[in-house]
Amino acid sequence: TDDWTPAGPAIAVYSYTDEIGEILFQVCRTAGKQFPQRRPDPSSRSGWRWKLEGTRRVLYRLPAVLAAPDSACIWIAEGEKDVHALEAAGEIGTCSPGGAGKWRQEYADALAGRHVLIVADRDDPGRDHAWDVLTSVRPVARFAWIVQAAAGKDAADHLAAGYGAPDFVWWVL
Repeated sequence: TDDWTPAGPAIAVYSYTDEIGEILFQVCRTAGKQFPQRRPDPSSRSGWRWKLEGTRRVLYRLPAVLAAPDSACIWIAEGEKDVHALEAAGEIGTCSPGGAGKWRQEYADALAGRHVLIVADRDDPGRDHAWDVLTSVRPVARFAWIVQAAAGKDAADHLAAGYGAPDFVWWVL
């Protein structure tokens, strides 16, 4: 089936698309918190290839990030689940594929001239990741800062606890 992965059944499938919405690859989340990635491959029996070699990497929800008004704030979270929580709260969210430690410098290009808030997970990899993202984005963004959840570990926990976007705790840099 479409939700089969080499690491067990997917409980969520996140599609990473190019600027016009064509699927480049997908990240599949399993119950065991594994995140196997696949790309479309019409020559494969399943229609998917479980290796991303040669596949362009982009920000999650790239078309929404690019279509956002110049005055909008773009929220960068650590993972897709957090992006979905931010979107449910009415925000424009994105993340890089692979989670903490996987930010690439080229991702900053889509954020040039933007207001950016980076949500740091409350653990060492999350804080290090947020700092890496800030270091990459700050030279091109109109504004960039790091915030943390007021409750829980990440953006999804913060919002699930009843807090809103204005309630994130600002980092003192």
